[in-house]
Amino acid sequence: MSDDPYREAADVLRGMGWKVEPAGDELGLWLVDGEQLGDAELMGVVRLIKLINGPDMIQ
Repeated sequence: MSDDPYREAADVLRGMGWKVEPAGDELGLWLVDGEQLGDAELMGVVRLIKLINGPDMIQ
């Protein structure tokens, strides 16, 4: 497990087939399937997916 929860969230989405990468040199910004998201939004997406798919989906 990483000390960076945002990188962990990005890894979860990548594992599900989403394209996730840092948005250039901007800290706290991510490109998720072409949409720019901040750290909080990235975490929100992962939480939403966890709610939809159940806790067993995301490890």
